[in-house]
Amino acid sequence: MSSAAPKSNQKASLPEGLQDLLVREASFALSRRRISDALAVAEKQKTAVASARPLLSFIFRDTKKDHKAKRQEMMENVSVLGAGVLKLDAVIPILQTCVERSLENYLREFDPEYANGLAASRFVDDWQRLLVRFDQAVSLFVGAVAKLPGLLEAVAASATCGSNLECRKTIDAAVSAARVLQDEVTFLNKIADSQRIRSGIGAITLYRQPERNWKGAVHSLLFTQPAPAAQAIGSVLVEANEVVEKIRGAIQGECQLASYVVGYGVTSYHQRVWASLRESATLRIDPDQLESILSDTEERMDRGILEPWTVPHAELPPEVVIAVPAPAPVRSPAPESSGASAPTVVAAPPSVSIPANKSPQLKLPSRSSPCAADAVAPAIIAVAAAASDAASTPTVAEEKSTKEAADTVADLTAERLRLEEILRETRDGFEQREVFLSQSEERLLQKSQAQLEREVELEQREEQLLDLEKRLREKLGAAMPGPEPVAKKPYDEFSE
Repeated sequence: MSSAAPKSNQKASLPEGLQDLLVREASFALSRRRISDALAVAEKQKTAVASARPLLSFIFRDTKKDHKAKRQEMMENVSVLGAGVLKLDAVIPILQTCVERSLENYLREFDPEYANGLAASRFVDDWQRLLVRFDQAVSLFVGAVAKLPGLLEAVAASATCGSNLECRKTIDAAVSAARVLQDEVTFLNKIADSQRIRSGIGAITLYRQPERNWKGAVHSLLFTQPAPAAQAIGSVLVEANEVVEKIRGAIQGECQLASYVVGYGVTSYHQRVWASLRESATLRIDPDQLESILSDTEERMDRGILEPWTVPHAELPPEVVIAVPAPAPVRSPAPESSGASAPTVVAAPPSVSIPANKSPQLKLPSRSSPCAADAVAPAIIAVAAAASDAASTPTVAEEKSTKEAADTVADLTAERLRLEEILRETRDGFEQREVFLSQSEERLLQKSQAQLEREVELEQREEQLLDLEKRLREKLGAAMPGPEPVAKKPYDEFSE
């Protein structure tokens, strides 16, 4: 089976969170249209009532009173509907921003055509939005980290930064901002990889950008004292400014390149997909639940819990302490008839030494590993033998080096599988392009052949017309009498 089938399935089945946001946006858009239509009708009725005069109002007071009440009612209707339109106009942009970011996250993860188009220097609007989103992530991260030096003054010199509540909240916010910024850099490198594979080394315009573990660096501040934490914060800010300036220059260069190929017709792949999804989401609206959807969305906005959809990543905390239970003691069987008792052998729990400057960490299992449990190696259990020859156990350093080598092999295997998937998609794309080019060439040859046949037919008709004209002139020349001879006048030298 080709790789085109899974891609179509991924596009057809959207995540539930993204579908929910699209239905909410469609519900607000539908409500806005209905209220606008009702407001237009109410304004017309108001104008008609205001311009009309009640009949016999000078005789019947009730008629004049009813007309005044009706006009007041029309004015109230227009006022209420206008307030509803203004409220929706204030809410809809916020919801659209949430849906726009959610759809961007989905396209980055599940639609390879999006990254391929950006790698081909297309979609100039999407490149501009990528630059704006990168600037927002940088501003959020740098702003959160820049608040920390002022908060460190309230922390005792012997305490850790995580012991202060305000400092801990700011560090958590900086960790979230660092994760967003690292995701931006990861997607930019994904575009660079796609361009290198599809265009070759000679046509590279976007190179891979440096990836930094800012998330881990900021998270480690929770367990650091204020003095070294201040130095670490300064280093993070200096490094972030240098790296961010380089990455931003690369994105700006791609924006300028993409502006020269707008002639392809589509300036935004994101907006094109969004428009099609809006039409599909409108069909999923339940009229009976429209009011509940609107009220629930407004309540979520007021409480600040309406967040964009993001790709769920199964990741563990950076610092995880593993408690390894001690193995059960191994007892030797009791002798049956011997008077002397054999010595009891007990397996002692291992003593794992951890460096003082490094806390224990748990690494995620690689995607290509055959068993996820192999990523977390069990503790070394020393087995004491009753015999005189004791078995030699591997040292901690040897096991650590073995585990690192296994992790390296697993990472390289995962990278190889990812590149093979990209290569497979590239081959499928080339096959589709070859089919399209062959069909286009066949149609062009057929059209050229038809044009040549048409030209030959026109030349034959032209020759026939010339032949017919020639014969017609010959017939007309034979039928018509010749010109009468003109008599010569006598030569007169005087008139000459």
